[in-house]
Amino acid sequence: MAENEITPGDEESPIEGGGLKSKLKIAAFMFIVVGVECGGLYMFFANGDVSAAQAALQGESTLDAQTDELLGEEEDIQGKIELDLGNFSVTAFQPIEQTTLRIDFQLYGTVLEDDGRDTTALLAEHKHRFREQVIIIVRSAQITDLTDSGLGLIKRKILEKSNRTLGKPLLQGIVFSEFSFVEQ
Repeated sequence: MAENEITPGDEESPIEGGGLKSKLKIAAFMFIVVGVECGGLYMFFANGDVSAAQAALQGESTLDAQTDELLGEEEDIQGKIELDLGNFSVTAFQPIEQTTLRIDFQLYGTVLEDDGRDTTALLAEHKHRFREQVIIIVRSAQITDLTDSGLGLIKRKILEKSNRTLGKPLLQGIVFSEFSFVEQ
């Protein structure tokens, strides 16, 4: 045999590559890439958990504030009376949805006991303007406003327009009774 002849098993073939050393380099590179990705995801989700916990705590404090506000309203009722502001039946066409809404409700207003007579007199004097303002507000309301459990936005608008119509801020609050709406 010649000296330059290669016997099987002496050296690796050039097709197989660098052997164990190159495989370790590839494995180390993959380990680093996966580690960096896992670390980034951990940082992302760890901050999300903290934010969620903070939001939950803030939600609890908001709920406590709303409960305190409602309890405060119950205490404020002591010096007030309710006045019947009328029975309303409003039909409103919604052009975007191509539907018609039928909205029925009984409206009451809360006033201070001392202002009861003045408010009744002013309501009788401005009865038609008052009714018109209520009807305009209800007709212009969006479906989301009408499905709100407390009807908060509609109440605030009616309260503001009513007091402006009466010329004095006599009405302290608005109460809906027997509220219903049907979409046709």
